[in-house]
Amino acid sequence: MKTHINRTNNTRLAKRLNASGMTLIEISLVIALLLGLIAVVFLGLGTYRAGADKAKCKMQLAAVQKAVRAGANFQNLDIGADLESTDVFGAGLLMENEPACPSGGEYAWEATVPAVGTPYGNCDFEGTGATSTHVLVEADTTDW
Repeated sequence: MKTHINRTNNTRLAKRLNASGMTLIEISLVIALLLGLIAVVFLGLGTYRAGADKAKCKMQLAAVQKAVRAGANFQNLDIGADLESTDVFGAGLLMENEPACPSGGEYAWEATVPAVGTPYGNCDFEGTGATSTHVLVEADTTDW
């Protein structure tokens, strides 16, 4: 009888060791790791979005600058000549639509043709971090 019990215990142990699948602790650990990775992704998205908005804002300002430069060249306007935003934005003008800052900042446009290295417009969005400001600095516009 004792032999029969040992054989039964050995069979149960062998089945348990060979059983496929995961225990509840293993499943919990996998879920916790996945949730941690998802949290890291969501935390990084905010920073990514802020950087993308800043880049888009500066690209829009650069596009306006190029349009103003081209328009001034075509119209033989000198640096400092009057060029209101109503002469830049609109149907049939230098740009069809006035751009808007993706972060909610306001654009301020100059009323004259700017000198090289001086932007025609600037954004007032400051943001919360030192790198999130959209305000153009001289290093951004040296070749404008």
